[in-house]
Amino acid sequence: MGLRAAGAFPLVLMPQVAMAQSLRAPLGPLGIGDGQIEVLYLTILALLVGAAMFATTFLIRQRAALAAENESLRASLFQVRTEAEVRMALLSSVDERLLVYAGPGRPEVLGQLPASIAAPADETRFLAFGDWMAADEAARLQAAIERLRRDAETFRLSFERANGATVEASGRTVGGYAMVRFVVLEGLRETVHDLQRAEELSRATISTMQNLFDHAPIPIWLRDRAGKLAWMNEAYVRSVDAKSAADALDRQIEFLGEHDRMRIAADLAAGGLFSAKLSTVVEADRRNFAVVEAAGPLGSAGLAIDVSETEQVRMELRQTIDSQSETLDQLTTAVARFDEKTRLTYYNAAFQKLFDLTSAYLETEPDHLSLLDHLRTEGILPTEKLFRSEMQEQDLAAYRATEPTEAMWHLSDGRTLRVIAAPQPRGGATWVFEDITEKLELESQVKSTVRLQRETIDYLTEAVAVFGSDGRLRLSNPAFAEMWGFDPAYLQSKPRIQTLPEMTAVTVLSNPAPEAGRATGWKLFSEAVTAFDETGRQTEIGEIALSGGRTFVYGIVPLPNGQTMLTFSDVSDARAAERMLRERNEALEQANQVKNDFVQHVNYELRSPLTNIIGFSALLRSPETGPLTERQSEYLDYISSSTSTLLTIVNDILDLATVDAGIMELDLSEVDIARSVEQAVDGVRDRLETAGVQLNVDLSAAGDSFLADGHRITQILFNLLSNAANFAPSGSTVDLIARRREGMIRFEVTDRGPGIAPDQIERIFERFEANPSGGRNSGAGLGLSIVKSFVELHHGAVDVVSAPGRGTTVACSFPLGPLPPEDSEEGAARYEDAAE
Repeated sequence: MGLRAAGAFPLVLMPQVAMAQSLRAPLGPLGIGDGQIEVLYLTILALLVGAAMFATTFLIRQRAALAAENESLRASLFQVRTEAEVRMALLSSVDERLLVYAGPGRPEVLGQLPASIAAPADETRFLAFGDWMAADEAARLQAAIERLRRDAETFRLSFERANGATVEASGRTVGGYAMVRFVVLEGLRETVHDLQRAEELSRATISTMQNLFDHAPIPIWLRDRAGKLAWMNEAYVRSVDAKSAADALDRQIEFLGEHDRMRIAADLAAGGLFSAKLSTVVEADRRNFAVVEAAGPLGSAGLAIDVSETEQVRMELRQTIDSQSETLDQLTTAVARFDEKTRLTYYNAAFQKLFDLTSAYLETEPDHLSLLDHLRTEGILPTEKLFRSEMQEQDLAAYRATEPTEAMWHLSDGRTLRVIAAPQPRGGATWVFEDITEKLELESQVKSTVRLQRETIDYLTEAVAVFGSDGRLRLSNPAFAEMWGFDPAYLQSKPRIQTLPEMTAVTVLSNPAPEAGRATGWKLFSEAVTAFDETGRQTEIGEIALSGGRTFVYGIVPLPNGQTMLTFSDVSDARAAERMLRERNEALEQANQVKNDFVQHVNYELRSPLTNIIGFSALLRSPETGPLTERQSEYLDYISSSTSTLLTIVNDILDLATVDAGIMELDLSEVDIARSVEQAVDGVRDRLETAGVQLNVDLSAAGDSFLADGHRITQILFNLLSNAANFAPSGSTVDLIARRREGMIRFEVTDRGPGIAPDQIERIFERFEANPSGGRNSGAGLGLSIVKSFVELHHGAVDVVSAPGRGTTVACSFPLGPLPPEDSEEGAARYEDAAE
């Protein structure tokens, strides 16, 4: 303080000294003495010193007062700062944040919100409400702050955070400040807020639901605890023909009948819920409704859904499904339907038959994967060389597809299935299994056949050309171009038939025998190809003569779809050979006629001398002619044997001639089989005894009789036994067996002779074919030829089984029953059956 006062003194004294000096300067001229001036100076100086002292004292006191005031202010400032820090600490400890607006600028931000609120800690980011609040909440808060700052309008808003916590923002003014406080609601305040929100939500929900129920197209009603109607919607009012809801409530107009209401009341009392289908009259029409009524604290609430159309549609759908199922069961294509869980819901009979599945297994409703595993286990489907996950992905791919899929299944037994999987709109899929094994085989066969036909046509010597209904060439083989002299490249251009005569290298002269007024040559072919009469077209065959002396046989064959095939064969050489053969045949026929006439003539001329010789031989043996010597008797035996053999040969020749002439007739009757066999055996008994051969006859399976010519049957058996006796070795046995089988009777004669070589079997039936090898006698070679001719007259057949060294079996088969005419189809068929 002393330093400040001493320092200040010169500053106070300097003006007074200066003033004294300024005053002393002008007094000299006035004539005042120096003494007076000195006194005056001293007085002024004293005054000045006193004033300076007074001023110094005042300043010292003022400075002390100011220093005390400064200390007081410092203390106050320290106290204020301490209080501010305490308040800031309090604000930080209570998890709230303040915004203090002192003017138009940015507010002061105080405090922090809990980290769980996920509000930005940074002030700038916190003030950007739209970054951490919902857009509508940020807009409401910003508008409320603007009104607070402008109009001092207080507010209180709350916001829900993602973690479920509630943040309350409240705004008010304090003096000239606008303050916004953010705090997390907890405890009682949070509970009150939640209740308020719940109430608001409940009221909004009730209002929304009531608005919805009022406009719902189904009747809805509420009842009080006494069971009386307390509220209903407009649909209920319309259904009961009431004027208004108030009118319906006043009159308690019921939607359902009394019996149904009693049933509903009983269910509500028992379980608190009723749900069933009931019927009632609405707008003069009885309709079906799905009624649901549930009990509550204040009574009950119910609604009725009109299901009449749904029931009708469901019934029609059920009928349609049943009809489709019946139709699908009649199909040969397998059909199966799986639901959204891939379980089997429908299958037709063809599906069960295709995979050989039992009804018991199908009734378990297996899912798709289980069914495929079952088919693989049973060996119907081949085992896939894939992981199970890959198999499942592959098997269930159709259920995830948006369009029908198609695949080929190759079963273990060689069948091929075309499998179509069509996804259903509501989930699941319908599978169609078409067995195309036969189709593929047919396609393969058709392709092979077409390829074979094409190759066959190309290698045919016969010319082939196919024309369409428009007259253009569709197909031809190389022989067609070669035969007519066409350029192959020209035929590749598919020319019309009308242009072919101009391009051919040969000329059609004429038909050998043309019909009157009928076109010939290429004109005939053109008319046949382009004719419009599809049903009247017929196959036509003819001949044409060409330049160069050649002759073609043509064929016009109508094909489907208006197409026509022309065929041409060069028969020039055949016609020349035919003429030569015809001439030779005529010569042979003449020679054969001469031979037949000669044979008949010779046989006729021989029969008379033979008859005389036989008669005279018998006469010589009679006692009337006298006794014969032993030598004479031996000679007569030779004569009788030779004449009998010669007579047999003559008769055989006459029979063959009669057969060749076609004039032999059978004397058909019921032939006693045993008698005919006995007659034939009697005829060869002497030969068998002479040869030392035994005969074994077995007729146990032959029956009693059959329709035939008895004389010819005896003759056939005689020749067979004679032939067997001739070749059977001495001491052996000849078997004669007759048996019936499949409408035939069969006679078999077996010897144990040397047998016949396979290349000689066909020759034994030729006339005059005698093979003395292994036989005792060499006959005329007519026996087996006679047998074959007589058997064939009966529409039977002869077959021979023999091998060298193993004997021979000759079998004759005769049909049982009436014999048809020889030239009829039935007769030919009977002959073929006998031959087989």
